[in-house]
Amino acid sequence: MGETVEVERALPYSSGTFSNPWSPFPDSIPGLQKPQLTVLNSALDEVAYPHLTDDQIFDVAAFGESCSFVKGECLVHTGEQHFSSYILLSGAACMLDDSNGERRVFTRYGTGCFTGDVYLLTDRRSIVTIEAEADIEAIRLTAHALRRLFVRKPQLGELFWKAFQRRRELLQTSHFRGLSVFGPSQDRSTLDVAELLTRNMVPYEWLDTGNRENNVRLSKIRPATKNYPVVARGNEFLFEAPTLVQLAEYLGLRRRIVHREYDVVILGAGPSGLGAAVHASSEGLSTLVLDAIGPGGQAGASSQIENYAGFPGGVSGSELANLTYLQALKFGAEFVVPSTVSEIEQLPGRRYRVMTIEGDSVIARTIILAVGVSYRHLELKGLKDLYGAGVYHAATIVEALRCKGGQVHVVGGGNSAGQAAMFLSQHVDRVSLIVRSNDLRKSMSSYLSERLLANEKVNISYDSEVIAVEGLKCLSAISYRSQSGEIVRQNTSALFIFVGAKPRTDALPRTLGKDDSGFLITGAAASKSPQWKEARCPYSLETTLPGIFAAGDCRSGTTKRVASAIGDGALAVSCIHEFLGMQ
Repeated sequence: MGETVEVERALPYSSGTFSNPWSPFPDSIPGLQKPQLTVLNSALDEVAYPHLTDDQIFDVAAFGESCSFVKGECLVHTGEQHFSSYILLSGAACMLDDSNGERRVFTRYGTGCFTGDVYLLTDRRSIVTIEAEADIEAIRLTAHALRRLFVRKPQLGELFWKAFQRRRELLQTSHFRGLSVFGPSQDRSTLDVAELLTRNMVPYEWLDTGNRENNVRLSKIRPATKNYPVVARGNEFLFEAPTLVQLAEYLGLRRRIVHREYDVVILGAGPSGLGAAVHASSEGLSTLVLDAIGPGGQAGASSQIENYAGFPGGVSGSELANLTYLQALKFGAEFVVPSTVSEIEQLPGRRYRVMTIEGDSVIARTIILAVGVSYRHLELKGLKDLYGAGVYHAATIVEALRCKGGQVHVVGGGNSAGQAAMFLSQHVDRVSLIVRSNDLRKSMSSYLSERLLANEKVNISYDSEVIAVEGLKCLSAISYRSQSGEIVRQNTSALFIFVGAKPRTDALPRTLGKDDSGFLITGAAASKSPQWKEARCPYSLETTLPGIFAAGDCRSGTTKRVASAIGDGALAVSCIHEFLGMQ
């Protein structure tokens, strides 16, 4: 397999599944010998790599199964699904990235160490190999066993959980290769794949095929490529122009939903959907979350949120979404992406059948609609043909990498536009912010408007509007009408549009009451609707269909803030408890 290379920063990675649980040990194990610990990772992060004490190992053994490996044998293979965490009682193991035929050691485990990270609690494939460097005696813990440990031994479970989460953080800042995604910088399909991987925290590197070296590398993996993107793992070809469903199923992001009944099905994994998932699953409700792309919603595109309580230094939308997603996973919530709802059918006995365009069907006792909003389009000739090819509705690192250097334009006067302009100014030479009003403070938080005004790389054009775009295969220039009425034409690397939002409610049942703008009405407003047929009053966030609740930006009357969206998710779960208790 080639020469082994030592990597200075040691970062373990593995994943697992909920299924195939191993039979646990009995609660007491007569004659179990408590091992002496050999510290191999003492220089590493103590949160990420704790060493279990004798007593902790003894407690863990009650939830696992004993196993052994000989030197050179793999505990986990790259690409393997359905695997476990291992607590080493003796021997040693190393974690390898061997996808390119070069064995790169990221960390070593000695006795008292355990393998795994947060993805052990999902159905995703491992992206590393864990190999025995000496004969090993170990305790095997499945995801099912770990969840039992979290409940029955919460302090010990917290040690595992914090280690798993910290390892994920370290992995995201490492030089770990992960998947390779080959494609042009302005290719819409390549952008879609990159967004799927980014949203779901799948490590990958994007390789622009406009670069000669990247094309040479691609030709060795997939000669005569006809369509993009090409997805590979090291030198192993995986897909050419995959659908998001194909790629998600391979990675374990998506699975066929087992035909069963859930207490609550949440449609949307933005802040309100994630908040609802945490509260529902932590309170014992069987919870399924369906989303078209992955955790984050519209807030996931925010580069920095500085007015969210508990984060005085600010937090990116993606980081907040990922932390909340992990919290929901910890409590047992299930996530399936991509999953786009095609129909909601009301069944006898106050049940609903949720069907998706991917062919899934699931029964729900209650539903939380957290479908959020989408940014409105500018009505400009040729604009729609340029979406994903220089025209964007999000400003994350995915988009920023496609327009390094040069000048970009941002349209909008709200917080989303302001956050995008600040973030992009770190990656490009110049940001032009085009706003219709004559004062940023009319629609933007004070702290953000002050920062924009002080940012030398941001130029603000007031009382202005974009009137034209240019470009065949990708955007090349825009024209806008300035404050003086002059038509200004400028070359541009990208146009980012944040000009108001509309609710994603068009595909929902017509029997759901909406206001004049399409937002879902709930509570007292729903009770006044002719569509409400119950003798009782609807609960606070209940829609005009009993047992269906709305949360977040899609609901009429919300403040369009992340904090209120997460609060809506929690309140919706409280309403569900009342509804289920009534039955």
